[in-house]
Amino acid sequence: MKKLSLAFVLLIGQLAFFSVFAQQPLEQILKEEASRNLEKMSKEPIPAYYISYRIYETTSESANSSFGELTGSYNGKSRRLHVKVRVGSPQLDNTHEIKENNAWEYTRYEAFDLPLENNEEAIRLVLWNKTDKLYKEAVQRFLKVKANVAVKVAAEDKSPDFSAEEREQYSEKPISYASLKFNKKEYENKLKSYTAIFKENKDIVSGDAYFETQLFRYYFADTEGAAISQNDVAFRISLSATTIADDGMILPLYQSYYAQSVKDLPADKVVMNDAKEISRMLTNLKKAPVADTYTGPAILTAEATGVFFHEFFGHRLEGARMKQESDAQTFKKKIGEKVLPEDMSLYFDPSIKKYKNILLSGSYVFDDEGVRGQKVNVVEKGVLKSFLMSRTPIDSFPHSNGHGRGMIYLNPVTRQSNMIIESSRPYSNEELRAMLKEELKKQGKPYGYLFSKVSGGFTQTSRIMPNAFNVTPLIVHRIYAEDKPDELVRGVNMIGTPLSMFSQIAACGKEIDVFNGYCGAESGSVPVSCVAPAVYVKMVETQKQAKSQTQPPILARP
Repeated sequence: MKKLSLAFVLLIGQLAFFSVFAQQPLEQILKEEASRNLEKMSKEPIPAYYISYRIYETTSESANSSFGELTGSYNGKSRRLHVKVRVGSPQLDNTHEIKENNAWEYTRYEAFDLPLENNEEAIRLVLWNKTDKLYKEAVQRFLKVKANVAVKVAAEDKSPDFSAEEREQYSEKPISYASLKFNKKEYENKLKSYTAIFKENKDIVSGDAYFETQLFRYYFADTEGAAISQNDVAFRISLSATTIADDGMILPLYQSYYAQSVKDLPADKVVMNDAKEISRMLTNLKKAPVADTYTGPAILTAEATGVFFHEFFGHRLEGARMKQESDAQTFKKKIGEKVLPEDMSLYFDPSIKKYKNILLSGSYVFDDEGVRGQKVNVVEKGVLKSFLMSRTPIDSFPHSNGHGRGMIYLNPVTRQSNMIIESSRPYSNEELRAMLKEELKKQGKPYGYLFSKVSGGFTQTSRIMPNAFNVTPLIVHRIYAEDKPDELVRGVNMIGTPLSMFSQIAACGKEIDVFNGYCGAESGSVPVSCVAPAVYVKMVETQKQAKSQTQPPILARP
């Protein structure tokens, strides 16, 4: 065998070096592959006219603790791809509603794993393979769309299926996970100390804590020229504990914390005091009487108002669902009409990370359709002015305002971001209670309700079902018309219809609070915020809460 010359060996080494390190940036690969694939698919009998690639890189650490012990500890890293192919034309394409079908079935696309390393050839192979797959599926659905359009009545909404938007190129410098300076072991020990508090109370049947820290790197590129790379960092801690009343009613309580850096996380003393308060409140709830059905005035604390508005007002402002003829379209025809008291205004703004020094989790620069997130003044002095919009236009709203969002394995649809509710005439808590008591006397009611903490709920927005809501309060007190201490009760569900409920809001409080959490809807779970004041409502309706028929534990807790 001939010996290789030293020069030849050095040349081979240089080529190997460049094959590993001289890779194209990921953003460039996405742009090139989108253009290359569209050039071919646009010439097919049923042409594609748009392709986008979305990638989520996630690095995370998390842990669980129960009753003072660690029950799970996890590290994760992933890189996932979402491909979107549109065929037909922006006026009518494969995403169009198929009437008498599942209105949101077109959102259901899978995500694909990408190599964690920037191996250009491997990445291009995945993009090629999955784009081909998604194009074929898009063609099949488009054929069904055209057949459905031909045999069904004309659509009420005449707007196109896809909006034309200004495309931008934007790049943030990548962040290393090490730069977050998060000590996982330290927070595992913190979790154990938090949940040890629940072990001290024999009334508690489950007492847990959880933390998760996540570093996201988002990439987006499409055939219209958009090229986006941005970062997001989130730290979350949560407490949860449960007791069971003697009649079998399960009574949970929760507390969560959100931060954008380690220094923003709550001090141990704060979390431990909250854990002690949860423990104390659960013992009191276990002994509290079950509330009867009720109609009359009530007060929602700022925290409860935030959850309530997010669930039952915010979802009805999401433009994409108003395109579906199966949707009740509660507010679609009410632009310019009064929908809230004249002293209330409401807007969404994903571009801000804080409101009056309160951190907000629904923040981002660009949405998942590559559109810059914009402030949207939805309600001004009680009057409805606008809607949240993605690239699915509706009549009179032809453009996105950067609210197309979705988890990586689902197509983005219109979703909420940071909701801010403000009042030009706020009242103190004492003034709100005085209003409540005065109204109780007018209505001849012995007591009203104070809803302090709620866990969320559900609502119907379709035409074939009553557009009612059902929210589950966790901490509820009776406020008596006469001089008598407030009384803790349990088993209350607040019910009603949105238009009637919001028309009964009479006043807002001075104190504000924030709901930082996740919202689940058609495109999955996305982080959101709602900053809200307390509100006084002249009329609410409640019903008894469903309860388990399972007997409480027979054995005493060890």
